[in-house]
Amino acid sequence: MKRIAMFSAGALLLTTVAEAVPPAPPPPKEIQQIERLVGKWSATGTIKEGAAPFQVKFSWDCHRISGDYGVTCNAEILGIPDMPVYRETDLFGYDPGGKKIHWFSVTNAGETHDHQAAPASGNKMSFVYNGIQKSKPFKEVVDITFGDNATSMHLVAETFLEGRSTSFVELKGKKS
Repeated sequence: MKRIAMFSAGALLLTTVAEAVPPAPPPPKEIQQIERLVGKWSATGTIKEGAAPFQVKFSWDCHRISGDYGVTCNAEILGIPDMPVYRETDLFGYDPGGKKIHWFSVTNAGETHDHQAAPASGNKMSFVYNGIQKSKPFKEVVDITFGDNATSMHLVAETFLEGRSTSFVELKGKKS
């Protein structure tokens, strides 16, 4: 009987505390842009490094995190010569102070990039990363254009070393 009384008192206390805590504010509207990534994506396309392009298969598995304020994704690309599987882990979030969407990525090719984008007004997000590679200025530009209802996407990425294009990626995919 004592256990039931203690359980009832504890449940009442928790209910009272839960009612006293105001609900968290909804994430800012800029978060809705990265929420379009949530889901499992499959894509095919090409990567061109040098003279001949090669065909690749791309998968991206994205989930909400941190109370719906961010998105994390795990990507795999198959078909890159001399690399059985290219793996990437991504973290997307919005910085209200800088008014930028950030896309942090880490790959099994030893890359770590903080891509940044201004909040988009339509279906396209344009990310840019500026860094150093081989002691030279390096830039990566990634444009992701979503179809209606964010069930399809077209991703185009180009990298530049000292201002010269070094690779071009084009992927088209769907969310399952």
